Amino acid sequence: MVTKEEVKHLGWLARIELSDDELDRYTSQIKEIIKYLDKLDTIPLEEVKPIVSRKKFADLRRDEPADFEGDTLGTKYRKDGFVKGPRMV
Repeated sequence: MVTKEEVKHLGWLARIELSDDELDRYTSQIKEIIKYLDKLDTIPLEEVKPIVSRKKFADLRRDEPADFEGDTLGTKYRKDGFVKGPRMV
C-alpha cells in the first residue's frame, strides 16, 4: 500500500509542502482510491462488447486544404503572403 513517505515524496515532486495532518489525510485518501481501483479490476469484462461508433471518423469531414482568400487578419499582420507574429527574443 501507500506510505506517508511516498506521499511526502509526491508532495516534494509537486513542489508543495504538506503538514503532518495533510500527509495523514492524503495517505488515507490515496489508499481508498487504490482500493476502489482494485475493486474495479475484479469486474469481469471478457463478455462485454466494446462500444463501436456508427459513424466513421473519416466521414466527419473531408480533409482537404482550403485556400485562404481574404484579409481576415488585416494588413498589419501580413507580410509577403504570410502572417507575421511578434518578435520573440
